[in-house]
Amino acid sequence: MARRRLSDTSHPDTKLDDQYWLRFGDLPQPPMRDKIIFLTAEEVATVGPAEFNVASVCDRLGVTHPMVNHYFRGRDNLLAETAYVVYQRYIDSLWKAVRQAPPEPRARLRAWMSQQITGTDELGGWGGILNYPASSVHISGLLEERYGEGIRGLFETNIIRLGVLVEDVRRELTTSLDQIDVAALRAQFLADPQIMARAATVAWSTLGVAVWNAGQHLASSKIDELQANKEALIEAHIDRMIATILI
Repeated sequence: MARRRLSDTSHPDTKLDDQYWLRFGDLPQPPMRDKIIFLTAEEVATVGPAEFNVASVCDRLGVTHPMVNHYFRGRDNLLAETAYVVYQRYIDSLWKAVRQAPPEPRARLRAWMSQQITGTDELGGWGGILNYPASSVHISGLLEERYGEGIRGLFETNIIRLGVLVEDVRRELTTSLDQIDVAALRAQFLADPQIMARAATVAWSTLGVAVWNAGQHLASSKIDELQANKEALIEAHIDRMIATILI
């Protein structure tokens, strides 16, 4: 395959036009390195890490396969870096949903919970790496080695902000997200086990529903009545979780 010119933005896969790339950011034509990450994110979400073939990404973009080694030093490093990008985008989606919700405490918390369920479903094959590291030990090891600190920072910010949303429901407040000082609140939340327990209960309970919804739970996926009422069951679960906060 001939070497591509930097000015060449065409690809063998004609679906990869400006509108396609704008789904991932503000650039209609991001750098090739970013394009590889974005396509990897999409393909692993569809087929999972075990079945992912980096050649498919290269072929769709019209680049030689050694380009992955040039940018990422191999397939596993590409997967680890993309997992970090996917997690960042996942956390960002939670708080974008909160910002877009009506400025009312229950509506904002509901937006966070609903988006966690939707976002976990959209993770697809990435859910194994991010939620069940033992399923992809080598990739998860690289992710921890290179991006562990960043992931923990994102997680702490997310759970502390969630704690604020939960306390806002209890106190009938609407705290501006821009006024949340995560560093200052970290010590306060750690010193108050009840605040952290309430936030953890909401997070764990929502994640359980999210994983069930995204994973098509084998034991229940063929029960027609359950599947037909799935959305109503999820909404009822969210209602009950918000109600328990006030107890």
